[in-house]
Amino acid sequence: MLKKALALLILLGACLPMASAQEPGAPAQAPEAWTGSIEQKVWGLMVVWSEARHAFPFFDRIPGVDWDARVREYIPRVIAAPDEEAYYRVLMELAALLNDGHTAVNPPWGPFRPGADWPPVEIQVVDDRFIVARTGDTDELRAQKVVPGLEIVEVGDGVPVRTYFRENVLRYNSRGTKQADEAINQYDLLTGPKGSTVALKVRDLDGTVRRVTLTRDSADRSGQRFLCRLLRWYMVEPVLESRMLPDGVLYVRIANFDKEELPGEFEKLIDTLDLGSTKGMIIDLRYNPGGDSSIAEGVTRCLIDHPIATFVSRVPHYVAANRAWGIPPVWTELRREIAPREGKRFPGPIAILTGPATYSSAEDFIVSLHAAKRVILVGERTAGSTGNPLRVPLPGGGNFRVVTVRCVYPDGREFVGTGIQPDIEIHPTQQDIHDGHDRVLARGVDEILRLNASGS
Repeated sequence: MLKKALALLILLGACLPMASAQEPGAPAQAPEAWTGSIEQKVWGLMVVWSEARHAFPFFDRIPGVDWDARVREYIPRVIAAPDEEAYYRVLMELAALLNDGHTAVNPPWGPFRPGADWPPVEIQVVDDRFIVARTGDTDELRAQKVVPGLEIVEVGDGVPVRTYFRENVLRYNSRGTKQADEAINQYDLLTGPKGSTVALKVRDLDGTVRRVTLTRDSADRSGQRFLCRLLRWYMVEPVLESRMLPDGVLYVRIANFDKEELPGEFEKLIDTLDLGSTKGMIIDLRYNPGGDSSIAEGVTRCLIDHPIATFVSRVPHYVAANRAWGIPPVWTELRREIAPREGKRFPGPIAILTGPATYSSAEDFIVSLHAAKRVILVGERTAGSTGNPLRVPLPGGGNFRVVTVRCVYPDGREFVGTGIQPDIEIHPTQQDIHDGHDRVLARGVDEILRLNASGS
């Protein structure tokens, strides 16, 4: 099974009009126009209920959610929704109860509300605090000394930032783990009507507490839209960047696994590499949102000298007769191997840098190499979300995306819903962010040099 998914669409919940049971090669069906009738509203709710009931493989992870009962509770709420936007907010809230990063209701307008924007600020959760990690260059930010390392304490009229985040963001979009919720959904924390302002209580590194007011306008001084690193890696940055560090360690940043040219570019990198002088390789996946597992496997082939197992996909089957007979659900396991590339391959030690925004196919890539003991993982626990999602259309042009497989390590170890635990766990600090110090990369280099010296 090759997981095909556009990473940005999965990450941000954007939607593509798709038919639920369309034959291959058939023309795409036009989205159902929004009428706001009671029948249409209830039908959309029933689509979400039925598709999740038969396809969702993680109900054991949410024992407190009685899916049938919860959907019944939402019937009067969808009927009472005054307009399309309110209707989709109700459906999004329902889907978020499933607590899975590849399962969500996507409204017709995509990941950002119409007319919405955000201040040119990126936020990162460090030691359970919301810290400014990056900023654009604007007069407003300079005047109020909004700089990396600044802590956000409250949003709006005295609302603790954690409470605001839970009620205004996580309520409608769950990523399946606490670390993924914080790393991926932070882009939406300060989003609101473009041109409006958001008041914040902040704390400087010296402990001084003060208030700032930021305009929801993501353009910086150059007029370019400010994007967090997760979006930059997908939308702006080259898919592959590499440089040789002073210690003879090759640093490789893979922005995503969605671009078809990546395997070819990685092969060129390996073909031109002086293996004799390269002590090891660091692969940075800290903001890689995934994409297509077959593309990721094209990179893997350059790093192995014998076939290795991929992640295992467990697919549930709904059989009505088995249900009548009281027989537990039937699961099918799909197992595959990745063969080495024909030609030059990299044989040296490899460290992969991980973080809570390492997501989807990026995690699939890690699992294969990690299970084969080919790499060492340095950094923070990954997002813990992957799987092949099914998209079904909803009234008005939105869709419901539901995960359909349960992916595990080749030996059966779970990582979806928990994240992949790094071999060496390193967390950036607030001071690191302020100083621009990359603690995770530094430790990765140290590990490569240690492995090189030991001949591992």
